[in-house]
Amino acid sequence: DGHAAAPPAGTTAARADRRYVTAAMMLVMVLASMEMTVTSTAMPTIIGELHGLEHYAWVASIYLLACTVSMPLYGRLADAVGRKRVVLAAIGLFCAASVLAAMSRTMTQLILFRGLQGLGAGGIMPVVLTILGDIFTLEERARIQGFFSAVWGGAALAGPALGALLVNTLGWRSVFYVNLPLGAVGFAVLAWKYHEHEKPHSTDLDLPGIGLLAAACTAVLVLVSGLDLGGMPDPWPWVVRAALAAVAVGATVWFVRVERRAVNPVLPPSLVLHRVIGPSLVGSFLLGICFLGLDTYVPLYVQGAKGGGAAAAAAVVTPVMLAWASSGIFAAPLVLRWGFRRTAVLGSGLTVLSFAGLVACAVTDAPQWVLVGVLLLAGLGFGPASMSYLLASQGAVGWQQRGIVTSGNQFFRTIGGAVGIGLLGMLFNVLAAARLEPLRAAG
Repeated sequence: DGHAAAPPAGTTAARADRRYVTAAMMLVMVLASMEMTVTSTAMPTIIGELHGLEHYAWVASIYLLACTVSMPLYGRLADAVGRKRVVLAAIGLFCAASVLAAMSRTMTQLILFRGLQGLGAGGIMPVVLTILGDIFTLEERARIQGFFSAVWGGAALAGPALGALLVNTLGWRSVFYVNLPLGAVGFAVLAWKYHEHEKPHSTDLDLPGIGLLAAACTAVLVLVSGLDLGGMPDPWPWVVRAALAAVAVGATVWFVRVERRAVNPVLPPSLVLHRVIGPSLVGSFLLGICFLGLDTYVPLYVQGAKGGGAAAAAAVVTPVMLAWASSGIFAAPLVLRWGFRRTAVLGSGLTVLSFAGLVACAVTDAPQWVLVGVLLLAGLGFGPASMSYLLASQGAVGWQQRGIVTSGNQFFRTIGGAVGIGLLGMLFNVLAAARLEPLRAAG
């Protein structure tokens, strides 16, 4: 029963502990969210000191890759050995990797330690959401998820500004050192105040399945990172692309066969095919395509097709994030009043309407204020849809599987975004090839 897993919170001490735990989880969620964007404004300075411009993209890509690949493993570990051990280990790894990244002397070292940071972040985000599912009832969970959604969005938006401030005042290494005080406080409070009310079960971690899933995801994400945009030189020859595609397909097929026979699969087929969880995972996958596709290509459209600058591109995309972060205010009561399905349909409908409007804006060359209004609908749709997918999945299982379904939702959203960026990139190249050819010929 997914509704009965929250521990009793009737005593004053229990309520106080829960408030401490919630605040600590908010701190570490801010860390993981902000770290995705905080380095963007610091990278020119980092490149100037460490050099290695040709490896620029890997500083962000390796973080996303490690974070995505590790999510299913953390979900299984949280169910098998307990949430507390796993989230503390993830926070510890994240903070240790932050120190190492700050001490980097070469670009190769920075990329390696950013990968370790990603491995830590891969455990922070899904396990924090799992703990929220454990300690709050469904009614409370809807409201707190909306609040955490606002914090997540605000931290991601604040990342670039904070990065610029730290670089200009304390130097680029402070971008990584700033994680330590917040991480230390979050670690200490969770170690002190968080007490699990269910007994973990020691199970087989399905290492073959985890390895195959990691191989498939790595191949997909590396393949996507190698796709060129707008006629830029392609770093991956076609032979490498074909090999990566073959690895991705082969590992996926083998993974499905292993999971069907595993005693404790990392991604149980019974959950993927569940009448509630399956559609939620598909919805998360499509949501990832929509969000990361919008975040990647709308700025390109504003700058390349409409002649705007970086400020114009940011002015179009930032309201989407703000709308998503604030939409939890109305999404939480809607979930309680309407249920998961109707709220998800509302969010999905707003998203589809927004993307249809985006096509109309491109065809009619609509002014920027119209484009902003159309994209605001997408932000307002992302909030109810993502909240419904997560809460529906968590409510369909008990404590012993909540870690798997929570990490599964995060995992499918990230993979969807990566695949969507790649497919849209290939479509962009095909459509833009004829127009770019004269520019290439002119040098």
